[in-house]
This record gives sequence, C-alpha cells and structure tokens, in this order.
Amino acid sequence: MSRRAPAITLIVLAGAVRVAAADQTQQPIAPSSAAGDRLIFSGDGAWLTGGSGGGGASALWSHTAAPQDVISAGAEYQQVANAHWTNAVLSGSLGLGSGTPAAALYADVHEGAGYDGAQNFDYSVVTVGLFYSPAEWLTAQLEERRIDVDTSRGNLPKLGLAFRLAKPLLLSVSYADTAGGNLGTRLTSLRLDYSGQIVNALAGGATGQAAPAVLNLLGQIVQPSPKLTELFAGLGRSFGRADWQLLADYQDIEGFKRTTVTLLCTLHLEGRDRSP
Repeated sequence: MSRRAPAITLIVLAGAVRVAAADQTQQPIAPSSAAGDRLIFSGDGAWLTGGSGGGGASALWSHTAAPQDVISAGAEYQQVANAHWTNAVLSGSLGLGSGTPAAALYADVHEGAGYDGAQNFDYSVVTVGLFYSPAEWLTAQLEERRIDVDTSRGNLPKLGLAFRLAKPLLLSVSYADTAGGNLGTRLTSLRLDYSGQIVNALAGGATGQAAPAVLNLLGQIVQPSPKLTELFAGLGRSFGRADWQLLADYQDIEGFKRTTVTLLCTLHLEGRDRSP
C-alpha cells in the first residue's frame, strides 16, 4: 500500500464523509427570523494516534433572502499530518412552501485541491438534498453526496428522520450507504439537539464501516472497510451580534483515533439586541 493512503483516507473521513457535529446538512433547515447577511468563521485543531495532528479554518459569507432561502460562499483550509488541501465552498437552500406540510431543497459544493506529501490531488464533494416536513413533529431527509477525492470516489446516498420531541428538543437519525465507486462506507448516526433561550447544545454518535483500506501514520495496516465509531458534543451561546459554538468530535477507526475541537462564530452584520 502506498504512502498516500493515510492522508487521503483521513481527508475522506474529515471532509467528504462528514457524519457528525459540524455537518449542518444533517439537520432540518431552520427558518431564519429575518433577512440579512452573516459572516461565519471556524477554526479547528486535531490530534491523531502517534502524536501527529493538524488543524484548519474556514470563512463564509451567508445571505438570507427569505426564511428558508439562503446562499453562502467562502473558502476552507485543512491540514492533517503531511497533507493539506484548500476548497472553495458554495451552498444554498430554497424553501418550497411554508406551514405544514413544507419542504426545502439544499445543495453544498466543495471544490479544490491539495497535496498529500507525495503529489497533488483533486478534491470534489457535491451534495444535494431535500427536507420534507409532513407534520410539525416530523421531518424526512433524502440526500445524495458525490465524492471524488483523488482515487476515492463514489456516491453516498442518505436517508434521515428528525423528530421534534418537545419545543427545544430535536432527535435525528440517519443512514448512509455507498452506491457505486470504491468508498466502502456504511454509516448510521444519531443526534440530539437542544435549543434553549440561553444555551444550545448537541450530542450524538455514529457507527459503521469507514472509507477504503487505511494505512495509519505509524505504518500499521487496518483491514479494508474498517469499523468507525464516532462520538460528538457541542455547546453554543449568543453574545450581542455573535453566535458562538464549541464542538468536540472523537473518531476511533479500529484503534486509530482522532480527536477534533472546533470553534465557530457567526457574526450578524445587521444590528440586533441579543444580550447573554
């Protein structure tokens, strides 16, 4: 197995097959209370088995034209061990009606390139999906994600359900399975979101088969399509014009472990009075 395998596999897990905390496409699109512009910044650090690590950052501009009509654009940079990559990001959503039932289409595109320590590679992940809410307490999600990262490519369709347990509680479950290509990915995830007046919180996990065969940074071979176990949690709070969120994510790929901590800040450019 070539030296390129560890970097490319980590890239697929970290970006293309996002199943957990920072992947907002896991959740129903929340209607915005008002039109306006926002700047969204994030920074993260990662710690890997063997003492290696990495980090990254992103910056996005987002505009809300109507409660579920949103467009965002920006860039992101990530570095893991001896690999690094940069992507342009474009995403958006379009509401297909208000009230109940209601639906919303969404799309997310990450296009870029990177270097894995041996040679350059291309990075392309395109996601399209639909949220449909037949009742106030239930939202169904149907998603298709096309992944083309160097030699790892394929489609990853996903089906999800979100249940409004109470006004502040949302329980989400989803299942994604590879359709074509060589991803070898099959993942089931569970997530609980709490939206309070002062603090927001989330927690959950995922399990299943990960990306193709892994050669970790210590040179140890993990069997093809290894088992992935993931746990994540996060807290958020608003201060004036800024919404802050701190996320922690832990992945164990049959003994090869990765821990990532991410801090996100959403800055509302229009004035608002939201005291802590």
